Amino acid sequence: MKTLNSMYGQAIGDMLGEPVEGLTREEIAMRHHTITGFMGQPSITDDTIMTHLVVRSICEIGRADRRHIAQTFLENRARIPRMGPTTAQALSRLAEYPDFTPTTGTTDGAAMRAPAIAWLFPADLVVPNTIESSVATHGSSVAIAGAIAVACAVSGAIAGADIETVIRAGVHGAREVSADLASRIRGAVLLASEGSLEDAIDVTGCGIETAEAVPAVFAIISKHHGFRSAVLAAANLGGDADTIASMVGAITGGMSHELPRDLVYACRGQPEAMIMESWRCISRFTDSTDRRAGTSH
Repeated sequence: MKTLNSMYGQAIGDMLGEPVEGLTREEIAMRHHTITGFMGQPSITDDTIMTHLVVRSICEIGRADRRHIAQTFLENRARIPRMGPTTAQALSRLAEYPDFTPTTGTTDGAAMRAPAIAWLFPADLVVPNTIESSVATHGSSVAIAGAIAVACAVSGAIAGADIETVIRAGVHGAREVSADLASRIRGAVLLASEGSLEDAIDVTGCGIETAEAVPAVFAIISKHHGFRSAVLAAANLGGDADTIASMVGAITGGMSHELPRDLVYACRGQPEAMIMESWRCISRFTDSTDRRAGTSH
């Protein structure tokens, strides 16, 4: 059930942040004072859609494969709004050169879809499968490390870990690939613990670069442990609000036994259909892998 809550949490965060993506914290305060819920008709973005396309790809062939994930993105390109610049460029190259594997790209597109790996794989398989998923579009160490940090945090959350353990899992995961990003995450959490979240974000940033967005996620969850307060805090910070709030939602949703009904209700329609389709895929996938391993989650 915590996996399903993480899935809803990711979509809710995405929808809360979508209307204010690209705005500064000051612009949000001027226009809306404080975001306390959905503004108008909620709408998902590439964050939710691409995360679920990763699920679809893995369930279809039974494993994470960078080329199959990228091809799945290409085949569904018309369905993906607001695609990030690194992802769009990588897919354009892939369409032209089928054997293309990216070696660059520092934005947070790999991290945003990393929750899918935690939903599908046990903790000991999260790191290698996150790397494989990431390099469908992002090849830099910082982008891959950011994705691992988020996937490890979501994995810990749905396993029942407390917030300190979840943050520690994210730091350790990032360190597998980038000691620098791990240090940035620790620094953001420390800044938030010593002062306000806003002061911490003023230092770390909250833009589309992985080096900003992923530390911001961990700063937010270190200050706001509850799901509603965490995703709203992420939305009110602005910047890459939809992506950051979606990652925050996946983590804190996974830590929640029950999500606020008013926020879940906003997922009715396309988001809920996508979530439930993925939930069925994940259930079949984990059942089959458990049978092959002779274990159960």
